[in-house]
Amino acid sequence: MSEPLRLPEIQWTWRRIFTYVATLLSCVGVGWAIAKIDSAEDLRWVALALVGLQALLAVLYLTGATVTDLARLAAARAGIAPKGDPS
Repeated sequence: MSEPLRLPEIQWTWRRIFTYVATLLSCVGVGWAIAKIDSAEDLRWVALALVGLQALLAVLYLTGATVTDLARLAAARAGIAPKGDPS
């Protein structure tokens, strides 16, 4: 029997690098936007978008599911047996 495939995106190291880089880039972008925005109403929407982005990144960082894992979960929810499963 062969060794299971280990994809780099499910390892903690790659998830940390992605999350840190994305957070740094979003903070730089928001800092630039704040410096350019004069309207408090526009600034409010930028802040809400940043909160949403950071929440999404936190979920991706903590779950770390690959597309294959999500497809298996959806198939199990629908009651579809995965390929190669005799049951």
